[in-house]
Amino acid sequence: MQAGVFQNKFLLFFLYLISFFLPVIGWSFYFKSLEIPFVDLLALLALFFLFVSKIHDYFTSYHPKKISLPFFGAFLIFFLIAVISSFLNPGELGSIWYSIRWVLFFYIAFIVFPFNVLGELKYLKNILILITISGLFLAVVGFFSLFLQDLSDPFFRSQPLPLFGDWIFGQNYNLMAEFLIIVAFLVLALKYFYKSFRVCRFLDVLFVFLVLVNLLTFGRTAWLTLLLQVVTYFSIYYLIIKREKLNVRDILIAFFFLAVLVSPFFVRAINLQEVNFSSTQNRVLLTKISWEALKDKPFFGHGGGEFISLVSDNTRFVAKYGEPLDSHGFGQKIIAEYGLLGIISFLVFLFLIFRFIYKGVINNKEHYKLLLPLFVAAFGGYFYQLFNTSYYKGRAWIPIALALIAVSILERNKNNPGIKIKSNIKNV
Repeated sequence: MQAGVFQNKFLLFFLYLISFFLPVIGWSFYFKSLEIPFVDLLALLALFFLFVSKIHDYFTSYHPKKISLPFFGAFLIFFLIAVISSFLNPGELGSIWYSIRWVLFFYIAFIVFPFNVLGELKYLKNILILITISGLFLAVVGFFSLFLQDLSDPFFRSQPLPLFGDWIFGQNYNLMAEFLIIVAFLVLALKYFYKSFRVCRFLDVLFVFLVLVNLLTFGRTAWLTLLLQVVTYFSIYYLIIKREKLNVRDILIAFFFLAVLVSPFFVRAINLQEVNFSSTQNRVLLTKISWEALKDKPFFGHGGGEFISLVSDNTRFVAKYGEPLDSHGFGQKIIAEYGLLGIISFLVFLFLIFRFIYKGVINNKEHYKLLLPLFVAAFGGYFYQLFNTSYYKGRAWIPIALALIAVSILERNKNNPGIKIKSNIKNV
């Protein structure tokens, strides 16, 4: 018994580390030609120790605990399509490796591992605190960056900074905005664990600060995602949780004051987009490349990891923008690499996950202070991947896993304490 507790605490420690270092994307380790980001290395070690602990339990326990595989059926269909796509295209070994390295890895490392390690709300609270601390540090860096720029510069915005000469948070403001979009609502989820008025007000202030830094990135995707999150949050809160009729007058007043507050940012954003038009053209061209790839191989696509090759073969893109880029959006990515069958199966996988979380919010209204912000954070984080490149990474999937786990724990405690819920969660 003691050994089992120690094993779980040890694995939980790795989940803490993974969660805390989610914004760190500039640290990588290299083994020959293989590049392993720091967070992925932590996840790889965590999976190794999870495997060892399960082997140990199998030989030493009369009733070894089975591994839970959330939405395994839906994921397996998507993964099998990815593998078939790889076999149908030249360079199949590289494509198969890509599908294992990214597609299979994100599932077992950032969904299966957290789901089998995190079993109590008190540990979920600790993870939310760690992510909040790392997100706050990133936001402070972004805010401080404003004082190192020229206000008259058309690209004036909050953005990451190098620390000790190393760009550990990346060099693109979108990467910072992407993470802060998630963290802001995870901060609201923390209010569930505190009754102190002062602590809750501090968390409210922290939420506002994170949103402010996000607005100051002047990122179109960040602004669009934040708007969607706010509308989703208050729609569910008023219409479903509280079952209140919306007062049109109050809505108009709220929008008026919101427009007044945001108008300076909006004017600045419009001016910024005038000099950022090439970015839009870039994404339009990437979409066209994806569409041409779909028409060429509509069902199974060109194989995993081939999007950059498709871009490099496009003379217009290389001539205008130089080095080929990976897809800025999981839609472009999956349609080109895994075809219609791939994108349909992946969307089904996503739909089942978010339907499960959403139903958890609706069926556990007394816990909305925890579940609603988790749902909005997870949904917003992945909506961002319609325009960004973290579709298979931990920073996008860990928040989804946390929301799944929170719903599962509350459902388990409500129905039959100690018994796992059945809804789309299978054991092997």
